[in-house]
This record gives sequence, structure tokens and C-alpha cells, in this order.
Amino acid sequence: MSHSPAPRESWGTRIGLIFAAAGNAVGIGNLLRFPGQAATHGGGAFMIPYVVSLLLFGLPMMWVAWTVGRLGGRWGHGTIPGIFDRMTGGKPWAKYAGVIGVALPMVFIIYYAYIEAWCLAYSWFSLKGTYVGDGQHVVDLAVFLDEFLGMAPTHNYFSGIGVALLFFLVTLVLNVWILYRGISGGIELLAKIAIPLLLLFCLVLGVRVLTLGTIKSSVLDGLNFLWNPDFKALLDFDVWLAAAGQIFFTLSIGFGSLEVFGSYLKEHDDIALTGLTTASVNEFVEVIFGSMIAIPAAAVYFGVERVPEIASAGTYAIGMVSMPEILRGIGGVHLFGSLWFLLLFFAAFTSSVAIGQVVMSFLQDEARLSRASSAGIVGAFWLLGAFPVVFLYKYGALDEMDFWSGTIGLVVFAIFEIVIFAWIWGIDRGWKELHKGADITVPGFFKPIMKWVTPPLLVVIFVTWFMGAILSDSLVPRPSLHFGIEGRAEIHGSFSHHAPGEGDPEYADFQRVEEHLRQVIDDAGHDLRGWLQVTIHPAAPVAISGFAGDPALLERVRPAELQRWLQLQHLSWEPPPGEPAHSLQVTIAFEGRYRKTAIWITRVTMLAFLFTFGLMTWAIWRRRAAEAAGGAA
Repeated sequence: MSHSPAPRESWGTRIGLIFAAAGNAVGIGNLLRFPGQAATHGGGAFMIPYVVSLLLFGLPMMWVAWTVGRLGGRWGHGTIPGIFDRMTGGKPWAKYAGVIGVALPMVFIIYYAYIEAWCLAYSWFSLKGTYVGDGQHVVDLAVFLDEFLGMAPTHNYFSGIGVALLFFLVTLVLNVWILYRGISGGIELLAKIAIPLLLLFCLVLGVRVLTLGTIKSSVLDGLNFLWNPDFKALLDFDVWLAAAGQIFFTLSIGFGSLEVFGSYLKEHDDIALTGLTTASVNEFVEVIFGSMIAIPAAAVYFGVERVPEIASAGTYAIGMVSMPEILRGIGGVHLFGSLWFLLLFFAAFTSSVAIGQVVMSFLQDEARLSRASSAGIVGAFWLLGAFPVVFLYKYGALDEMDFWSGTIGLVVFAIFEIVIFAWIWGIDRGWKELHKGADITVPGFFKPIMKWVTPPLLVVIFVTWFMGAILSDSLVPRPSLHFGIEGRAEIHGSFSHHAPGEGDPEYADFQRVEEHLRQVIDDAGHDLRGWLQVTIHPAAPVAISGFAGDPALLERVRPAELQRWLQLQHLSWEPPPGEPAHSLQVTIAFEGRYRKTAIWITRVTMLAFLFTFGLMTWAIWRRRAAEAAGGAA
């Protein structure tokens, strides 16, 4: 008996497909990652490599993905192992290369759903006013976020990660429920509701930001900072890499989700205009709304001179620390804070279910499982894979997954796909397939780009990123050092600290002290904790008057060394306005984290998914071969 795929689902409406595909692409990267990347990579000049990357990688790979997906759907395949197998004429390696296109989406949604859960939690915190403070005590938002995630060595606002775990479980259940409902009744329905709401929230928040007036700077100052071009940045290769990475991330290239969406189309359904439309919606949200909310608001409230510091602090710092601080300062936390984080949640939610559908399609199309069974397996995988992300977050497990599945893996997958499409399947056949039922004609210059330009440039990007990781030793897990102030919630005033950067006269000394502390932790082979009695005065360096902790730490680290470490980080305290300067006695919790065990657990978890889907692929094709042999007999 030959393999005959079960009838496959289809999209209910074209607008539903466009919304769903836009929801797949529109995510946190549009509203937080893009403005941060632009602000730290040349401002307006960043748009030059950004547009170049869109033309050389984004649009070509997007059309390839839609074409490959629609081809696969005609053959009864919604995911890459089956599609690559057919496109290469059954070459044995192809289906196993395609396993990357199933394992990576599984890993991605595991950690992305955790970030999604933060947004849902913060929307609830905003509604309740949890981080507003009581008038006498101001919540330290950076500490609040770190303790919420279990990143801080203190417990001023949260006793553990229980709240974060609860919101993650809620988020996971919502995702699996939508996936269980299927393409038309689940993903398409969600997108029809979420995308208009997302655009409405963007508009409301954008108008609110534009009407802030001038506090420390104006909105115009923020927009000028973001879009004022620094053309010297174009000489920096890292800026071009950042632009290419942003295009991959924002258009969901390399995740296999666009291929899945395309597989539910009919042979002559348009993909040329549909693909371009969804990309246009994504770019509109990213370039317009991504530019007019976070960075301009930061300029108004903090002053334009502090925007580089805020932008360089990272995606999550902009979303979870700076924006709540802004909302708290100008008022409107309950309404606008809830809207801001619901906006981020909806953006992430539509992306996670879209990418989760990749695994659903693999189980339904290739393993021939029912929708309910597939959703149950996806949910079980999701829950098991979340262990390192949630419980080992403080050791860098989420960043590790993001590096392999959200950076390196995407490029590896894209290289396989473009080579198979343009060189093995054939660019002429591929170009003809792209234009079947097309409502527009794709400009002809994209055809040679797909064959001669995109593949080698993808290889260059992969080699550069991977070699950069090797040369920087980021593949070798080194201990991380953290400190926090006990009883921070009860202390008036503000704390700040910043480590010296390269080029700073104190940088070499700081590196020397940190290297010794890391070596002590490496030699111990486990976390080391200590508690420091510290005196802080606004006009004097910090001084340690007492030191207790793990024996291995006390034996090899002198109090003077930790004192120097805190001084080099310029730890300082400012009393509340109107209060005279005076000395403050605090207890500082120090934690040196031994990361090797946690990172290898994370890597083994990712390899386990790759092995599991590879084993399933081997078993599926072996069964099909047996069925074919039995039918022939």
C-alpha cells in the first residue's frame, strides 16, 4: 500500500492567511529589537544595510519559503523533511537536513513562549499597579525584573520563580489550545482578532507618546536620535551583520513556518503578492510603530543623552525596565502599561503559534497522527523542554537556545533551503512555480539574486557568526558574577552601577579582578555565594566592613578584592530628593554562578529534540518503504 496523505486543512479566507502570516512575522523583534538595533548601529544609516539585507535575503528567502511550502502541500507534506526529500528526488541526506526545520522551531517556541509569558505577567502587574510603589518606596524595576525571573541573588519583590512559572504555564496552555483548534479555527481566528488589536494598540500608544510634550527632552529629539544617520557606521561589518540578523528575525526566515503556511494553499493560489503583502505589514509595524514608541518615550522621560545607554542595555531592558519607568513617571501605568504589555504579548503569541504549527504539521502529515494527539505531543515536548529555560534561566539557558536556534540554526536551515531550491530543484522551475497563479510579477532581478547572491552571502554570515563565537570564547561556558542589595524594597533613594568598557582606563583592572573571581568559581565547580556588609556614601567609594560566605570563596577571595570589584563597577547610591547626603549601611548578596553544567544540560536538551525528530523521520520513511514493498508484492 503506497503512502497517501490524509486530507489536509486549508485557510478559510485570504485575509485570514495574510493576517496569520503577518502575525507570524510581527513579534517582539519589531517593537523592541528593531529600535534598539537601529539606535546602536548608526541610527538612520542602519536603514541602508537593513534595506540591502531585505532585498538580498529577506524578500528572496520569503518567496522561496512560500514556493517550497506550496509545493510541499501539493505532495501532502507541510514540513521540510518531506519537502526536501521530494525536491531532491529522494536523496537520503535531504530528509535529515530537513529535520533541522522541525527541531529548531520546537526549540524556538520553548524559550520564546517564556518571553511571551513575561509580557502577559507584566500586563497583569500593570493592571494591578504592582510596580508603581506605595508613595514612600519606589520599586527598583531592574531588580523587580531580575527577581521575577530568578536572575537576582536577592528576594525583595519575589520569593522565587513561582509567579513566572505560573504565567508560563498559562501561556503554554493558550498556545497548545490554539494549535489544537487547527489552521482555520485556531491560528487564522487568532490572527483575525490579534493583528487588528495589535495595530490598534500600536496606534493608541504611538499617539500617547507623540503627545507627551517635553519633560527632559522632546519626542522630536528622540526621533532625531533614532534616525539621524551616522554614516561612519557603514564601515563597520558588525552593523551589516546586525541588519541581516534583524531581517532574519523579523520576517521569520529559517523557522519553517512560512513553508507550513504555504503548504495549506492550493496549486494556483497566489503566493507572490500574498508574501509581499505580509512582509509589508511586518515592515510597516517595525519601521513605523517600532520607531515611534520605545525610543522617543525614553528620550522624553530620561533625556536624549541617556538613550544610547538604554538602547544598548538590550531588548528586554527597553521593554521591561525602561517603558514601565516611563509609564510610571508620566502616569497611566494601569491603562497604558496594560496596553503596552498586551501589545507585546499579542505580537509574541501570534508568532509562537505560527512557528508551533511547524511541529504540528510534521506530526500530522508525516507521522499521520490526529490533531489532538499532535497537540498533546507538542504540549508534552514544550513542557519538558522548558525545564532548562525556566529553572536554569539565571545560568544563561535561554540565551544559549536563542544562539543556536534563533541565530546559527536559522542561517544553516536557510543555506540548505536556498541551495536545494535554486541549484538542485532548479531556479528555472522554482521561478515558474513562484508565478503560478501570481497576482503580480516578481521583478526579474530577484532570479539571479536567489541563485548567485543569496547562497554565498548566507555562507559568509554563518562563518562570520560562528567564528566570532569561537574567537570570543562564547561557546565555552564561563562563570557569571552577580550581586544584589538585600532589603532593597525598603531602602529609599536610587542605586546605580556600570562596569568600565573597552577603552576605559579601569577596564584592564576590572577584567583582571573578574577573571580571578571566575577562576575561583571554575575551580570550585559549583556556585559560590557570599554576603558583604558595605558602607555607601554619595561622595565616597564603597567600603566593605564584613564578609561571610562559602568556605571556598572565603579561602581564595579577599574582602579587598570584592571591594575593588564593586568600586570598579561604580556602585553608588543617591538619597531621595531633599534628603541630605549621608552614609548608608547595606548587605550585598554576591553570587558566582558555575554555568557549565546548566549550559550542557541546555545543549543536550536541544540535541535531544534534533535526535528525536531525526529518529521519527527514520522510522516514518522506513515504514513507508515497508508499505511500498508490501504493496508491490
